[in-house]
Amino acid sequence: MAFSTGHRERDGDRRTAAERSRTGAAPSAALYRGIRLFTIAFLLLVLTLPPEFLRDRPGPWKCAVAGCGLAVFMASYTRVVCRSIPRSERLHTPWALLGVVVSGLALLAVLPESWIYYLPFYVLTCLVITQGPWLGLVSAGGFVLVMVCAGLLRGLAPMRLAILVTQLAVFAVTLSGIHQVIEFAITRWETQKASERLAGERERRRLSRDLHDLVGRDLVALIMRAEVAAQHDPETSTGEELRRIAALARTALNNTLAVVEEMRSPDIVTELEEARELLGWAGIDLAVFGRPVRAHQRAPFAWFLREAVTNVAKHSGARTCRVIFGAGRLTVEDDGRPKEPLVPGAGLTGLRERLEQAGAELVVSRSREGGVRVTARFVEGGRPHD
Repeated sequence: MAFSTGHRERDGDRRTAAERSRTGAAPSAALYRGIRLFTIAFLLLVLTLPPEFLRDRPGPWKCAVAGCGLAVFMASYTRVVCRSIPRSERLHTPWALLGVVVSGLALLAVLPESWIYYLPFYVLTCLVITQGPWLGLVSAGGFVLVMVCAGLLRGLAPMRLAILVTQLAVFAVTLSGIHQVIEFAITRWETQKASERLAGERERRRLSRDLHDLVGRDLVALIMRAEVAAQHDPETSTGEELRRIAALARTALNNTLAVVEEMRSPDIVTELEEARELLGWAGIDLAVFGRPVRAHQRAPFAWFLREAVTNVAKHSGARTCRVIFGAGRLTVEDDGRPKEPLVPGAGLTGLRERLEQAGAELVVSRSREGGVRVTARFVEGGRPHD
């Protein structure tokens, strides 16, 4: 009875995980989408330029240059925003960022004076969201100096430039602070999730230990007493009934030990949903190829998935993580840019030992995009039947 109940509970957990997957990504994914849309909405200010631009009756070539320049600027700005929120350790859009700066400065020659007030806010936004906190502020300060020089060349009043510089400084510091708060919230969430997971594992281990030490001990005692009593009356109906009781108690003992073993082992489906939620908070897309089979249900593979995905979220600076279920193997790879050399840390080193005990091995290599690929696979002669 306990064994079947445990199966129903685990099936319910799997259905709950599947329902979470169908209902959408982690809450942070919606948060990041909102931030991206809000940041891109600043481009609506460009719509105020055409009336002032057309007031001077520009020629066809000037209109064509302004239109092409704005198209390049808006496309590059959108690309930077979509690929740089949330901010990571890697600059994913160097050419798009360069396009924003170059096209924006080139448009100073053809667009009205209002453009010199709009451009710095766009460029500062791109610099802050693509760089680290201090590097972003330093880069923003350098661009502000460039805009001051451009304003002086166009004959803007020093007082108006001073007001613009003050506004830009406040804007850059505020935007950088907002990103720091978001990153702090993510770190706090990760810590909370790790604490909850650790507490759950401790409780699960306590329950499994109690089942093993208390229920298991009592069942063993029941089996021994029933078998001893059956030996005194082997030919009677009482002895036959005692042997049936001993057989039933032995079955209950085996089922209890099976439940204890599964309670002590992580579940690959649950770990996959935890990975989806963790990567969603980190702004990393998760792509899953294949389906877990019986071979992947072994505890070392679940531990491997947890450790590998945690490393992707913390250290890779990636945009996409792929989990690939293969025949007798499980692969996790990303498109980040790791630091040289590729050396497994303490977590993966411990996983390597667990995998070796289970007849598998850990392989660390480069992915096609230059990121990290880690694979857990069964060695020859150690692979179970799927």
